[in-house]
Amino acid sequence: MLDNLLNSLFNTDERFIMHRYYSTRLAMIVGSIMIAGWFGYELLANHHLRLDLVIISGAMALTKLAAMLYYRITD
Repeated sequence: MLDNLLNSLFNTDERFIMHRYYSTRLAMIVGSIMIAGWFGYELLANHHLRLDLVIISGAMALTKLAAMLYYRITD
């Protein structure tokens, strides 16, 4: 019984890897939208530019652009 449970938890196939990829991508999209929304709210409602939100948004955008460029060159 324990053997079957461990095999089912650690047995990775292509479907598991693709599901993990899609869920990570979806989480990144939702996180980006929430950070951008929070940044917009702070800027419009409170008239305050939060540097930490600018840095996080910039790092996310730079990572996305660098990954797109890398995959374009290597594919």
